[in-house]
Formats: sequence, C-alpha cells, structure tokens
Amino acid sequence: MSDLEANKAVAREFLSALGNGDQQRVAAVLHPECRAIATGTSALSGERNRDEVLATVGMFDQLTRGGIDFSIIALTAEDDRVAAEVEGRSTLSNGAAYNNQYHFLFRIRDSQVIELKEYFCTKLVEEVLLPAAQAAAR
Repeated sequence: MSDLEANKAVAREFLSALGNGDQQRVAAVLHPECRAIATGTSALSGERNRDEVLATVGMFDQLTRGGIDFSIIALTAEDDRVAAEVEGRSTLSNGAAYNNQYHFLFRIRDSQVIELKEYFCTKLVEEVLLPAAQAAAR
C-alpha cells in the first residue's frame, strides 16, 4: 500500500471510529501531539488537544442514538494531507435529526492524525446539536 493510500486508510478509520463513538479506536489513530481545530464561531469551534478530542468522542453515546453515520463523498490525499468531503447522518438523543456536511483536512504523521481541521455548518450546530447536548448534560 502506498503512503497516500495508507494515509487515506487512517482518515477512514478515524471517521468510522468517531461516528461510532469508539474512544479506543480514535485514540489509536491520534498522534500524542494531535491538535484539532473546529472552524467557525459556534460554541463548538476552537482548538482541542488529543485528550479533549477523546472526551468529545465519549459524549457521542449520550448525545446520539447509535452514533453518526459518516458517508465519505470524496477522499483526496497529497503529501501528508488527506481531504475528506463527508456527510453525517444521525438521530440525537432527543429525537432530532442531525444531518450535517463536513470537510475534514487531516495531516498524518507516523500513521496517526497529527492535525485535523473540521469545517461544518455552525448554524446547524447552534440550532440542533447544542440544545441536545445541553439537555443530555442535565
């Protein structure tokens, strides 16, 4: 398998594990120095380190009914980067549909994600996801 195909496999594994809320699998593909950046201006936007990413993954069991089904529309690799166009479909614990569109830009080092940038609809996060997260936290 070429380096580019191996990098794509890391991105696929991350998305599969993330969607299933599987902290162990996500941890296996996150570099110890990983940083993740959620773009935009929503309450979920900002930079997170590896431990913060794993804590977020752990919330998916409470927040969703069965995780998020990530469908990869396109996957492109060049150098240490993998670009993934993704659609996510899920039902939140409160019964609301949360179906968002994403672009993930992965940087891979030593077969692990060293950096992740996530682009998504922040309006949908504010209007649908955050109210469900607040209700689940109660």
